[in-house]
Amino acid sequence: MNRIYQDRVKRRRVRRLTVQVKNTLALPGRAKTVAESLQRANAVFRELFSDENFVTLLQAESLTTIPTYLNPLLKEARNGHEIG
Repeated sequence: MNRIYQDRVKRRRVRRLTVQVKNTLALPGRAKTVAESLQRANAVFRELFSDENFVTLLQAESLTTIPTYLNPLLKEARNGHEIG
């Protein structure tokens, strides 16, 4: 009886390890998907910040602060043309 229980426990550990290994192997693919999503979001914000009308609208609504991670995109857009 004791041996049967030990075999069960061993098999259960292997399954857990297998799930962990699967998750670990899936990490590069998930990281790639997240990176692609962030690149798309950056492209959208880059286009928005390069639009003078959008920036004027933000100023009209007194939205003078933006999250710090979007600041480089705004500076990049400002280099393209002068924003009042």
